[in-house]
Amino acid sequence: MQRLIMEEIREKYDYEPFADTEEYRQVNGYCIDSWVELMKRKGTDGIDAILDVATGAGTMVQIVFDYLPESWRKAAVMCLDQSGEALKLAQSKLEKTVDRLKLVHSSVEDMTLADNSIDIAVWGNGIHYLSEQDQLDSVKRIKIALKPGGFFFFNTAFYEEARPLETLPFYRTQVKTAVQYLRDRGVNRLKDDSRTEASKFLPRAYYEELVQQSGFKLVEAKEFAVDMKREAWEYISSFQQYAAGALRGHPVDEAVRAMREAVQPALELHGERDSDGNLYITRKWLAISSQV
Repeated sequence: MQRLIMEEIREKYDYEPFADTEEYRQVNGYCIDSWVELMKRKGTDGIDAILDVATGAGTMVQIVFDYLPESWRKAAVMCLDQSGEALKLAQSKLEKTVDRLKLVHSSVEDMTLADNSIDIAVWGNGIHYLSEQDQLDSVKRIKIALKPGGFFFFNTAFYEEARPLETLPFYRTQVKTAVQYLRDRGVNRLKDDSRTEASKFLPRAYYEELVQQSGFKLVEAKEFAVDMKREAWEYISSFQQYAAGALRGHPVDEAVRAMREAVQPALELHGERDSDGNLYITRKWLAISSQV
């Protein structure tokens, strides 16, 4: 149990710096703005309760509140996360913004919220970490917690179409460079060659079908492109599941280090430059809107 807790804490601290990058806030701003506008078009004129799934440090809630109409910002917020440390961090960030804040220490698969108690649920860039069965079970649980007519919104940057064809050489070079880095350090591959859920990159059509299979109406599916620079790629490469999926069979900590080290060489070979001369690779994010 102690090992599991430490893995959760380490994964959280790997993830949260990415959630504070300009790219993360920009693309989630695009997603959340489109979600709020969709609710307005559907006739929503206020909400009483929001569920933030896998809240981390509460960054999604902060962005949501940036885009909500002023009259909607009195909504209660339930932050759900399986990491107690993440919830403490979220509380410290949100307690001055959210008047009615509740922390729920649970995984989404095991959560027990009152039926028909939530107006909207949001899940930022995390659904891909679960197996397909756990995704289905989780989305069904979210549906039960939502009020009739309630909305479920989520996004992911880890799906099949996230990597435009012209950017694939970047990923190949990063992995090739990372493998050479490990060889130079004398790091051997382990026998365990299992594949992580986050490395499967399920297609857009799968996620569209997922919400419908769970009993939702699919309202909208959009893709947003974001130009990601070195710092963001280094943070993404620090996700344990991402690195383990790219360098299957290697020790996770070594895989993370190798993938981070390989970012800059891959960017120098394949990156584009923005108006300030910064190298970037474009990645797509899928945003799904569904309704009970």
